[in-house]
Amino acid sequence: MLNKLQWIFCALVVLLTACGGGSGTPAANLTVPGAPLNLTFTAGDGLATIHFSAPSSDGGSAITSYTATCLNGSAKVIKQGTAAPLLVSALTNGLAYSCSVAATNAQGTGNASTTVTVTPVAPTSPVGAFTLSSQAAVEGGTLPIDYTCDGFSASPALTWRNAPVGTQEFALVMSTIPTPGTIKYNWVLYKIASSVTDLAKDNYTAGTAGVGSDGPLLGYQAPCSQGPGAKTYTFTVYALSKPVSLSGSSIGGTEVLSAISASTLSQASLNVTYTRTTPTTAASNCTYVKNSVTGSTTGTPVISCDASYAYIASSALPSHTMMSAIAATNLQVPIAQNFWGSNAWRIPLNPAIASTTTSAVDGPIGVAINGVPIFNPCKQGGCQNGDTKALGELDSCNGHAGRADDYHYHAAPSCMMVGKPPNYWDTHPVGWALDGFAIMGYNNPDGSVATRDATCGGNTVATPNAPAGYTYHVTDQSPYVLSCFRGSPSPDLAGQGAKYSPIRQPPVTPFAVSNMSLSGAVDGLQTLLFSSSQSFTTTATGSDSVVNKAGSYQIRYAPLSGADLLASLALNANKGKSSCWRFEFLTAAGATSQTAQVYCR
Repeated sequence: MLNKLQWIFCALVVLLTACGGGSGTPAANLTVPGAPLNLTFTAGDGLATIHFSAPSSDGGSAITSYTATCLNGSAKVIKQGTAAPLLVSALTNGLAYSCSVAATNAQGTGNASTTVTVTPVAPTSPVGAFTLSSQAAVEGGTLPIDYTCDGFSASPALTWRNAPVGTQEFALVMSTIPTPGTIKYNWVLYKIASSVTDLAKDNYTAGTAGVGSDGPLLGYQAPCSQGPGAKTYTFTVYALSKPVSLSGSSIGGTEVLSAISASTLSQASLNVTYTRTTPTTAASNCTYVKNSVTGSTTGTPVISCDASYAYIASSALPSHTMMSAIAATNLQVPIAQNFWGSNAWRIPLNPAIASTTTSAVDGPIGVAINGVPIFNPCKQGGCQNGDTKALGELDSCNGHAGRADDYHYHAAPSCMMVGKPPNYWDTHPVGWALDGFAIMGYNNPDGSVATRDATCGGNTVATPNAPAGYTYHVTDQSPYVLSCFRGSPSPDLAGQGAKYSPIRQPPVTPFAVSNMSLSGAVDGLQTLLFSSSQSFTTTATGSDSVVNKAGSYQIRYAPLSGADLLASLALNANKGKSSCWRFEFLTAAGATSQTAQVYCR
């Protein structure tokens, strides 16, 4: 039995524990972090990779970022990141820089570390040698986290010089040896024009992408090895004496290397390393996002995480049927989007119910697990312009092509959901809202029809495979997915426009059509078929006007590549653009209905 004094003592302990944050550091004792430790560096061509260890003390609050500062007289170069190492670029070769690193938490920035003296150096390859280099990392250096699945999964910028005389084409292969006796391909790119000597960061338009080993995925597959220790990744560019002759949808590293073995004039390589780190925050919510995409049977995006966000990267083209049964349209078509690397969709990993809600009446509200964005139900400009589903503008999968010729959903991604038993979506997300909360199917985990609160369209029922606090549920009544954000959205809500690059203005004001369908590629072109019972007026250039009689029509289109792409990009009108598509406008019988056009972005 406790006496009165003991009860008073226990009560004081409880109060102190609650006010001071339990067993953690009392709020009054929180401080800035200590100085980072064990600085080393790797010098490169106009850059330096700064390696370091975390401070011995984080000040009682999680470290949110690190800042590297390199000084030479009055010249100062700063680089920020969330983990070691930090790549500091824009340095001058031959100059000695004094570099240090400081850590930041919620209380502020702590003292800088001891300094190291770094002198960037120019490449030492023999004059005239075929070389491959990158601003991201030096030979033998560490690949920064931004280019891995722990960061943005961005593809690095690459530069090659002094290709041998007679080079007709280039091929690029990135490979690693995860275990002895095995080889894995992270990036396969072939049919690169001989005039190309640089790939920009997140360049997905040069050459033809092959399938990596972590497929099926065409494009860069960021280092994501689960094994212990550092892994070496090798980028190799091949100078070829003749163009590669390959066709098919599953061309990988083995097939490309076999095809170019007899035509390789020279090759240049760059070796970098990366070591996986154990996430310290939001790890379980990152796992939820990564695991959710395995439920898709209509395409799989690439998922990566840092301490704040999961990044969902894709071309936003699902493998299910698109554009069928649309009854009203402006004749846009689905083309591949660049939601890769740093342009991926950011999903917060620490969602929480906010004190106020955020409007969701125009544009994207989330991303389905197949990588296709989900929009609110309204037409562009707001709900006063109408509900896309009610107006007949959506296809049989609840999606359509928008003004950037981008495919997206406005309601439940029904064709994606048919790949699993209906009750699967009671406990597995169909997508992720931009505030970090999961979008589930029609029911609660116990199979009962999900209640949707009057606030935003979700509930607080605990759901497996999803963050705690709140869950949205799809329904067949407007607003179909959510009416507002219950949590705080990621910056992508405000910055959504920067993710889209329209190639043309809408060719026609939406009008009634029938028998619309989209074929797969035939002779390299996809075809949108439709019929109209009345005449309609279209524009191909924005300054012309073409009257089309009632009847059936087809729009055929395909991306340009090789010499055709380079010729189009060389035009003044396409300065600064990187990819193009050719469009043909025909009647159902094959007669030209308006002049063919090339559109670029």
